[in-house]
Amino acid sequence: MGDELLPEDFKKAIYDFSCKLTDLDDFFILSHHDADGITSCAIICDLLNYLGKSFDYHCLKQIDSVTVDLIREHNGKNLILCDFGSGQHSLLKNAGVTDYFVIDHHTPECPYERQINPHDFGIDGGWEISGAGMVYLVARSLGRKDMAHIAVVGAVGDMQDSKGALESLNRMILEDAIEAGLLEVSTDLRMFGRQSRSLSQMLAYSSDTIIPGLTGDQNACSAFIEGLGIPLMENGVNRSYVELDSSERQLFFSGLYMRLIDQSIPDYMINRLFGEVYTLTNEAFKSELRDSKEFATVLNACGRQRQPNIGVEVCLGDRGVKWTQAQKLLEEHRRQLRAGIEFLSEIGCEQMDSLRYFDAGNTIDESIVGIVAGMAYGARIIPVDKPVLAFAQDRDDADFIKVSARANWTLVKKGVHLGNAMRECSRICGGEGGGHNIAAGARFPKDQKECFLKNCDETFTNQLALN
Repeated sequence: MGDELLPEDFKKAIYDFSCKLTDLDDFFILSHHDADGITSCAIICDLLNYLGKSFDYHCLKQIDSVTVDLIREHNGKNLILCDFGSGQHSLLKNAGVTDYFVIDHHTPECPYERQINPHDFGIDGGWEISGAGMVYLVARSLGRKDMAHIAVVGAVGDMQDSKGALESLNRMILEDAIEAGLLEVSTDLRMFGRQSRSLSQMLAYSSDTIIPGLTGDQNACSAFIEGLGIPLMENGVNRSYVELDSSERQLFFSGLYMRLIDQSIPDYMINRLFGEVYTLTNEAFKSELRDSKEFATVLNACGRQRQPNIGVEVCLGDRGVKWTQAQKLLEEHRRQLRAGIEFLSEIGCEQMDSLRYFDAGNTIDESIVGIVAGMAYGARIIPVDKPVLAFAQDRDDADFIKVSARANWTLVKKGVHLGNAMRECSRICGGEGGGHNIAAGARFPKDQKECFLKNCDETFTNQLALN
């Protein structure tokens, strides 16, 4: 695909930005702690190592009034912010942080001389390129293309393939990864767990498209698969989807498709189950790292378990100690999610006109409460007709509460945009927030919870009325 998708002014700006880095040394990298941020961090680390620069790095859950102190401590070094920063210039300025670099894909708050952001060139950072993709373009401009596959993982982790395939500049990066022999693309079932989960687990815990009678019920899924004539086990071991031969995959496709049609599932939701899958060819068969979605989940687990640097080292190639640690974090992450789902099953949700909500307090950690909410959609613990707000104690400030908001694609199609709602409503309540249309978050003073709920309910009502 080459560089034809890169506007000349954007291409020049990237190169000029990159050259500024080559003239300096002694860097400190700060990046977001989710999959896109962790991959962003790994790509910039790889570049600086390639350039022979000294550096250190750290991943943060967000830049806010609490974490800005860490940034201030390292302001004597050449500071690079990845996958955040564009929306926090005022906060950084007020904290006395100056002369930093920003590589980001979120909507910028204002122009900034040391910032490279696609929105400044008419490119949408919501679907055309991720934070990892932006860092990769910086590395690419200096001749370093070895981390294209990691940038793809970042884009997938940021849900930029939600239409069934990566597009635009993400597509260009994908082609780089394919050309380097690091990644293969195929059209297939896009359910999470193709590599590492058993067939019945993969089907039961699919949360992207709800399958009536199957989602959340592993026994029903086992019966459905066996009814198609597909053995669940081979030599006493559960089979995963990638172990099915072509004829078995066709049986699975056809049976699932007919099931969805019979349940009157809309075509656009059915189509989300089928599309491009991205396989990292150098990773072991059935490893979580072989599938881009599962790789991203490993990285999210590292971030949510407060050890994102382990994820960075895995991205940089560690398949020894750090990979073993990452697998343990993934298992603990899954255990906490199961406990969270059990807790939510017991307490249930409150509801208002245009939303549902629950308050987990200290029972579910604020780092995973949003994931629990999303999983509860898939398990039908929470009805899917309204957005859900999941509250938890802010672990950094006892006077604040965190909220993670989740929707589904049906709601987004109807007009719901969680990121806009979280940003606007938290600001009214003396907090801060933002995010994507389908997943977002915020924090605000505890005593403003009722105010926040009221404003969110009104905002979602207005969003739905406009469509």
